[in-house]
Amino acid sequence: MSTPNGEPQNPYTSGQPNQGQNQQYGQSRQYQQFGYQQSPNQNSPYQLGFQGYPNQGYPNQNQFVGSQLAQTSMILGIISLFLLGIILGPIAIIKARQAEREFNTPATVGRVTGWIGLILGLIYVLSFVGVIVFAIMAPEASESAYSY
Repeated sequence: MSTPNGEPQNPYTSGQPNQGQNQQYGQSRQYQQFGYQQSPNQNSPYQLGFQGYPNQGYPNQNQFVGSQLAQTSMILGIISLFLLGIILGPIAIIKARQAEREFNTPATVGRVTGWIGLILGLIYVLSFVGVIVFAIMAPEASESAYSY
């Protein structure tokens, strides 16, 4: 494009005032009004994004680490229901608390199953200790009952 004088026309200053660059990239005033912007190198309408959320749809590193901690606490909590609850339960609770406090990721399932696994583990340990104590005390009680 050139001017009547034969000089090249600047595409950034041509057209109506206030539209210039936006018109070149196919961006309309309606998108600007609602806060949408389009990258100058990509002319596809599918590349539009909201200004406040640059990576919309993709989690950032903190969300990824938080979701991994929440998932780890859930797995440890579920395993603690059946095996080594007195050890794995507190680990699940700690991981869930870390995911919630540091990364603002909900980890309720891991926390609840960790507590239930811990309580069940304590019940198993206390019942095992009770059976051993009863087995040690029972012969003494039976000997005193049958001795004349």
